[in-house]
Amino acid sequence: MTLETVCRLDELAPGKARRVMVGRRALAIVRTGERVFACLDSCPHKGGFLSEGSVSVVRNEVICPWHRFRFHLESGASVTNPELVMRTFPVQIIDGQVLVELP
Repeated sequence: MTLETVCRLDELAPGKARRVMVGRRALAIVRTGERVFACLDSCPHKGGFLSEGSVSVVRNEVICPWHRFRFHLESGASVTNPELVMRTFPVQIIDGQVLVELP
C-alpha cells in the first residue's frame, strides 16, 4: 500500500465530490463536513462519474448522476442495490493534505 497526496483539504468544498487522477486511476474525493472519503470515480452500475454526482452529507452518500444509485461513502455499499459496492480507499489528513491509501 502507498499513500498518495491527492489535494489540500481546503480545496474540497463540504458536500461536493471532486475528481482527481493518481497515475491512470480516477478517484472521486468527497468531503462531508470534517470527514473526507475516496472511491473509484466510476459507478459500479453503469460507469457514471461519481465525482459529477450529488452528495448527501446527512446520510454520508454519493449519488450517481446517471441513474441516481446511492452509495454509502464509508462502506461503499449501494443503498439502492445491495448487490453493488463501489471501491473505496482509506483517507488520511496530514498537515492539511489529503492522502489516499492505494494498493
